[in-house]
Amino acid sequence: MTLLEQRRIEAAVLAQTYAVLAARLGREDALAVIEDVVRGAALAAGKAFAASAPHGPGLEHFAAVAGTWQAGGALVIENVRRDGNTFSFDVTRCRYAEAYREMGLPEELATRISCLRDGAFVAGYSEKLKLSRPETIASGASCCPFTFTWNEA
Repeated sequence: MTLLEQRRIEAAVLAQTYAVLAARLGREDALAVIEDVVRGAALAAGKAFAASAPHGPGLEHFAAVAGTWQAGGALVIENVRRDGNTFSFDVTRCRYAEAYREMGLPEELATRISCLRDGAFVAGYSEKLKLSRPETIASGASCCPFTFTWNEA
């Protein structure tokens, strides 16, 4: 199963969960619960990926995750750059966002189910790694510009 297929299944469950929580708790509290669930799962996934690094976490090992994220045509990544302690690329097509739109998920939920994962995954991977991604396709931008910076200090 590709990550895209897995995320579709997760999104269907999270959308149903969100609907129940919103009815019981209100929209803001329901979104907060979804954020906590997604953030926790992504943090754990980042830690697991770091644990798989043969020589310990590092930017070179982390850069390999882009291949996993692209599996099955899930992302189109362009302008890949590696310069010292920086690894960056632009996502110019995001089938995760497309899938969530096809499923009828509201943007506020889609960005939490998908885009929120990235920062938490990075935090789980290493405190030395930082992510900058000022905009996303899921929130209406034409691309997602990712910049990962490794700080040894």
